[in-house]
Amino acid sequence: VVVKGIRRSLQASSEVKRSAQGVVDAITADDIGKFPDTNLAESLQRITGVSINRSLGEGSQVTVRGFGPDFNLVLLNGRHMPSAFLTGGAPSSRSFDFGDLASEGIAGVTVYKTGRAAIPTGGVGSTLNILTARPLDAPGMRFSLGAKAVLDTSTTTFDDRSVTPEVSGIFSNTFADGKIGVAIAGSYQDRESGQATFGTTS
Repeated sequence: VVVKGIRRSLQASSEVKRSAQGVVDAITADDIGKFPDTNLAESLQRITGVSINRSLGEGSQVTVRGFGPDFNLVLLNGRHMPSAFLTGGAPSSRSFDFGDLASEGIAGVTVYKTGRAAIPTGGVGSTLNILTARPLDAPGMRFSLGAKAVLDTSTTTFDDRSVTPEVSGIFSNTFADGKIGVAIAGSYQDRESGQATFGTTS
């Protein structure tokens, strides 16, 4: 019996939490290219003790157990993620913007709320490990395509275009009896936004 869909995703997440050492939560995709939300931060807020910071209406950074984004370490397949927030020539913060990653290529996110010797140190609040889709984990040819349009009424300039397109997809295939795998993922989004401000210089 093969269980697929949302039920399978919940079972996989529960299994990660059950077999892990320490306090661990996880979100897994029920199939390739089928992460629960289009934004990783939006999915992470489903986990107990995790809240998100929003930027222009979309989830951007995460807060875990009351510790802000500066106190959470983000890994990609077990390796440190670089920070894009710079002052001068060095990163000024370890916080990571989850809007920079397309959710179509993500297979799961694991949140370690307690320290472990097997993972890098540096996360005071938590350590978040983002797992990308790997073709050898799901042998055979698989693909997923998605398209949608976002109606954004926050801006009325830029040729008065309020409907913005979003197209995404992922293709995965294995060769040589499952010994070689290739995965290609892509995402395109064209969105215009604005912010009204008022200030004085002196």
